[in-house]
Amino acid sequence: MIKINKGTEPAILQTNKQAWTTELLGYIQKGDKVPDGVYNRYNHEEIKIQLKTECNNKCMYCESPIAHVSYEHIEHIQPKAKTKFPNLTYEWANLGLACPVCNMNKGDHFDATLPLINPYVDNPEDFLIALANWIYHKPAKQRGELTTKILKLNRPELLERRLERLDLIRLLIDKYHNEKNLVLKKAIKDEIEIETQKDKPYSLFSRSLYKAMTS
Repeated sequence: MIKINKGTEPAILQTNKQAWTTELLGYIQKGDKVPDGVYNRYNHEEIKIQLKTECNNKCMYCESPIAHVSYEHIEHIQPKAKTKFPNLTYEWANLGLACPVCNMNKGDHFDATLPLINPYVDNPEDFLIALANWIYHKPAKQRGELTTKILKLNRPELLERRLERLDLIRLLIDKYHNEKNLVLKKAIKDEIEIETQKDKPYSLFSRSLYKAMTS
């Protein structure tokens, strides 16, 4: 998990979210079933495109490149459930992009006294640390511990994918240190820097390894 900057609110939300919210809450207050066409308006393609851009086509929680393996889920940071925060269903600041597994693991969990890490607001590195392909909470950082446990950020498939990514970075670093040709050496270094950028999968782990192997 890394820090994410919120992008510009899509025009479709700026224009319609107030009316959409009023209609949605009207159904809920009357106890009527909310039509799917009303409830799922946040799935608009314009909204998805902006979320994919700001999240670098990765899950906002586990950094998996979700579009390559499954459909992305639009994440409601504060749950949109009728008994939670339906008034925030179409609020731009409440929307993110998550992989199906993280989205389902989180479900409708929300505790204002101990909230999960919100990478749009919080700096995850204040709470979490990457060691090899595992992620741990920092000492006494309860929000980091809860986030790791609720989202299951060390589930087996993530450990495997992170390790594959780290093996690639490690090989590049070894190659850089062993290369004698200065031109090629610089090209390899440039490649390493590209592969550890924030838009790459599991960048928290890649940057941690890069720092450890070059310090």
